[in-house]
Amino acid sequence: MDMNKRYFELDLLRGSAVVLMVLFHFGYDLALFGYASYKTTVDIEWIIFRGVILSMFLLAVGMSSYLAYSKAIDWKKVWVRSAKLSAVSVLISIGSYLVFPDQWIYFGVIHFIMVATVVSLAFVKVPNLALIVGVGVVAAYVLGYFHFDPVLSYAVEHFSLPRYTVDVVSFTPWFGVVLIGIFVMHHNFFGLTIHESKRRNRLAYLGKHSLLIYLLHQPILFGVFNVIEFIR
Repeated sequence: MDMNKRYFELDLLRGSAVVLMVLFHFGYDLALFGYASYKTTVDIEWIIFRGVILSMFLLAVGMSSYLAYSKAIDWKKVWVRSAKLSAVSVLISIGSYLVFPDQWIYFGVIHFIMVATVVSLAFVKVPNLALIVGVGVVAAYVLGYFHFDPVLSYAVEHFSLPRYTVDVVSFTPWFGVVLIGIFVMHHNFFGLTIHESKRRNRLAYLGKHSLLIYLLHQPILFGVFNVIEFIR
């Protein structure tokens, strides 16, 4: 496997997740601004929808980690990427605090990816172990044996964090999904090859710029909804 090339299937996975994410947040904003009566944090179909999107992104995180570091870990590259994600995380926390001061994001998806990418380095050279641990983490969470909720509750009580937040990604079960992504990339998508087409190339292009789209799409949606509210 060539570790220096981009993988079309990986970019396509990210791009598909990006489209679903924008649709999810458009639906979230419709409810937030009073144009819909559903609740995206309560209704099971929306909870499942979010879980699918998050799973797609975090599988891609594990795949990318394996692709970048399974042969050798370039620590300078690791710290540069971590610094970039840290800066983005701080920006997200500050921005969410300005918009939702009582529900601001203190450990959302980008915060999680920053931490999970570094921790995943312990598994990139042992992908079979990554699968075992990853499945174990997810199964233990589903069966109720391994939850991160007590840690979050402690942080809320002792560090003045909001009890409710507009986005939080618990380390369990989601780190398990990252580890499964390492295994999937080790086996090169199990031989799955998706041929390029105009539509798929557009999705892959979105996948290449997923972080930028993540940062910009909600401010744009919020701006549009606020303009509509202003002229109503």
